[in-house]
Amino acid sequence: MIKFNNINISFGDKVLYDNFSIEFQENAINYIMGESGIGKTTLIKYIKDDLFLKNVDISVVFQESRLIPWKNIYKNLEIVIKNKVMKEDRKIKIKTILQNMNLINCEKLYPHELSGGMQQRVSIARALLYNGEIFIMDEPFKGLDKENKENVIRFIKEYIYENSKTAIVISHDIEEAKRFADKIILLKNEPVTKEIIK
Repeated sequence: MIKFNNINISFGDKVLYDNFSIEFQENAINYIMGESGIGKTTLIKYIKDDLFLKNVDISVVFQESRLIPWKNIYKNLEIVIKNKVMKEDRKIKIKTILQNMNLINCEKLYPHELSGGMQQRVSIARALLYNGEIFIMDEPFKGLDKENKENVIRFIKEYIYENSKTAIVISHDIEEAKRFADKIILLKNEPVTKEIIK
């Protein structure tokens, strides 16, 4: 288990997390759910920053794609593996991940030439290429059409299990969570409490 204990977060007089603890199943897909505004993104930011301080290698998918606008898609992906992988191998890896994300022939396009859903799939591809120990994903499939969403989820699930990774995913989609998650944690109340629903 990956545990985070004694989380205390306040905004002015509003106490969001009071001595809150949460744990995630390793080598598995963990979902965090809850109503809008409950504090899911705040919690995931706390977890991300904590792991970063502990020098844990993490791959992150944000709600927005955060692609570099002046670099084409190939360069946006290459940047995360430039110091890890030889040039010829980089080409193969990038071509393969784009195929798996249904983004064939997008290498030379720039972010503004892609739809929001396509940009998000590039963002997911970038996280997979970086290959962190823990994947932190904040509503990663928002904006994806049904067919692409199903394909991407299936691919990520296989990737997580085959490579013994841990994923922490925020979502509002309970059906998606039931199909995809090994563990589902529901956040509720103020200050936040949790309930394990799977």
